[in-house]
Amino acid sequence: MNELNDILGPEDICFVTGNIIDKNENCRWTDEFDAWISERGQEIVEADARGPAPDPESLIIYGEWYAKDAAADANEANDNWRAYYNM
Repeated sequence: MNELNDILGPEDICFVTGNIIDKNENCRWTDEFDAWISERGQEIVEADARGPAPDPESLIIYGEWYAKDAAADANEANDNWRAYYNM
């Protein structure tokens, strides 16, 4: 819940499940839909995107996350390479 006024805001609701996201949950953001997705929602998106007849929204979200993760991995690899060769 929104701590300022204890009412539900769009940031408190999972885009996929429609359920309230616990404040201790590892939720994930989607830029394409400007929304948070709970851990359970992430499981649903990933399973659907890898399934035989994926929903177009799941493919968009999964592709966005994959690209972000790949970019972060590439940046880390580049940083490690630079650190090793710039000793």
